[in-house]
Amino acid sequence: MNVITWKKPSRLMAGTTLRDINLPENGNLALHTGGNLEQVLNNRRAFSDYLGISLQDWVCAKQTHSDHIKAVTAAERGRGAVSYEDGIEDCDALYTREKGLLLTVMTADCVPILLYEPIQEIICAIHAGWQGTVKEITAKALQHLIEVEHCDPRRIHAYIGPAIAASSFEVGIEVVQQVKAMSFPTDAFIKYAANEKAFIDNKGLNKQMLLNAGLKEHHISVDKNDTFAPNERFFSYRRDHSCGRHMSYIMMK
Repeated sequence: MNVITWKKPSRLMAGTTLRDINLPENGNLALHTGGNLEQVLNNRRAFSDYLGISLQDWVCAKQTHSDHIKAVTAAERGRGAVSYEDGIEDCDALYTREKGLLLTVMTADCVPILLYEPIQEIICAIHAGWQGTVKEITAKALQHLIEVEHCDPRRIHAYIGPAIAASSFEVGIEVVQQVKAMSFPTDAFIKYAANEKAFIDNKGLNKQMLLNAGLKEHHISVDKNDTFAPNERFFSYRRDHSCGRHMSYIMMK
């Protein structure tokens, strides 16, 4: 399976899986997108073997474009691993102190964000579509980690995975208004076009939330790939409508 690896400390396994036309269901790892579910499960088993873990080590959420954050313990091990309905309900950010749990988020244009704080030994996986972004899920997740879990933002490392690029993400004025209503200046992430349309930099908005929370610029890795652009390695819901999902994942060994 094709993978973008987040090259961070060796105690982590983290990155993003990619579309692979040589695999069943093009390497899709999401259980909620239709297609042959048994083949998707086989893809999950094969990827577990690639990582050297069990499928029961996975933890998956039933993502709803919310700003809801969930602390994961060993009791959630295996949630959503073999059944979408068993995933953690109504949640778009997972974090844990547990070692040996693979936190996951599924995307196909939305922004996946992975966080790691090495002193508190906390990992977090965030799903930020534009709806989650305007709800400031990334800022809220960081606020929770800092205030409740005592993470030092200067020590947090962040990875922003492949997502739709600003040059491809055209939206209507109703989305622009929600972006402009966010709690920090956003004009730099909006490029106006004709017919009351604009292009939005969703990766940039989320990176700015990381910086606003106190993360160091050199601790933030941003994948430059545009999932919408013609490329067989990427799923794009906006381009293809019916498609699989990339999985961004993080685990402390």
